[in-house]
Amino acid sequence: MGVNPKARANKAKVAEDAAQCLELQLSGMSLRRIAEHTGLSMSTVRNRLTTAYAALITPGVHEMRTREGERLLLYLDRLQPAVDQGDQGAIKLAAQLSASYRRLYGLDAPQQHNVQLHEVTQMDLGVQELIRDAHARAALDKEQQA
Repeated sequence: MGVNPKARANKAKVAEDAAQCLELQLSGMSLRRIAEHTGLSMSTVRNRLTTAYAALITPGVHEMRTREGERLLLYLDRLQPAVDQGDQGAIKLAAQLSASYRRLYGLDAPQQHNVQLHEVTQMDLGVQELIRDAHARAALDKEQQA
């Protein structure tokens, strides 16, 4: 089974459109003008610009993250003998470096919290008022009987 030639042409067209939209935006054109100039819809222009920016930014971020991760691991490795000897400063620094590493790679995912909401309806308020009235009447009856 071969690769669909239309899919390849579509990817090439998307990349070409993305490059053209980015070039036009960098020249100062608004999204509306880019859409008019290219014949694409405004939402397609936005999507193509997102594609273009991702192609420019993502590889650089990946490279920076990799370098920073390696640097943090090198520091942790150099600190290890002091940590093994129980040096409190080294232990604290190693914990901070480890936390930075986890944040860098998204390993410190947020914790899940379960929240229960209880909606108080007008009927609930009415029932509460009836209960308060009943308690007040019972207290009044009790006072009158005494």
